[in-house]
Amino acid sequence: MMVTKYSIAVVLLNFNSERDLLSSFKQVKKQKGIELITIVVDNASQRETIRAIKKWPETTVPTSFIGSTNELHELISSSELGVETYSTYFIFNDENNGYSAGNNIGIKIADYLDADAILIVNPDMRLEDENYILELAETLFSDKSYVVASSRIIGLDGQEQNPLRELYFYEELFWPRTMFPKIFKNTSCVTPYERDQVQTIKKTSGCCMLLRTNFLRGIGYLDENTFLYSEEPILAKQVQQKNKVIVFNPKISAVHAHKESEKGNNSQRMLLFIESRKYYLKKYSEYNRTQLILLSLSYSVLAILHKIRE
Repeated sequence: MMVTKYSIAVVLLNFNSERDLLSSFKQVKKQKGIELITIVVDNASQRETIRAIKKWPETTVPTSFIGSTNELHELISSSELGVETYSTYFIFNDENNGYSAGNNIGIKIADYLDADAILIVNPDMRLEDENYILELAETLFSDKSYVVASSRIIGLDGQEQNPLRELYFYEELFWPRTMFPKIFKNTSCVTPYERDQVQTIKKTSGCCMLLRTNFLRGIGYLDENTFLYSEEPILAKQVQQKNKVIVFNPKISAVHAHKESEKGNNSQRMLLFIESRKYYLKKYSEYNRTQLILLSLSYSVLAILHKIRE
């Protein structure tokens, strides 16, 4: 099945990760067999990072758009922006409103430019196969029910990171178990899969996934009520609510060059996770009122402990 008739937009959301971004950006630009739009959204990084990124187009993509979200919107309002105008965008956000809000800037531009699908990819992903996006697009468009497509994701430690499952109620309620791994066996949220065939899954890693543009438009784009974390279970529920499917192709893979030590204060990140998780549970989960109260109390205790550690 040929997919060259499809236009694929790649959205790279950056925050103070110019070295990772440059590596990922170069690999994206080498992708073959697709009509490619590349959209880099910087989510209010430090000045040094912004200066470094703005230097790239001088030697690599001189015809790219470089500017703020306001400048881009002015260009759109003037009706002077089309698919033929630019194939690469560097958009600099004035404030960081979170992962989903930042990605939505790129997603909406891709939608305006009539991209058929959008690859949301973190800067620390490595797409070493030059046919990666082509093969993922072939998977996505092979069935009308597929609205999200993903591949194997391999960590630097060689461990599988995809596909995923959602936590069970008691796993989530009794979070202290995770603090004593020698006593309690912690079950992985990465699920087993058939190695040699494309299959549908319940939940995918959000670090690298291809989504149909019309599906994103239909759900009002990514839910911006979380700053960071819980985007994956939210998306899984949105797919389910639309009676659509997430498809997983184990025959292709990407490397997640994520380094936990570079991600900042662990307690601050945990507090962000708790806030996002409680939002997900309240709006998207199917738990009853008693279960929601118990989980809220459990997470409140966890939050207090992390606030003490800050």
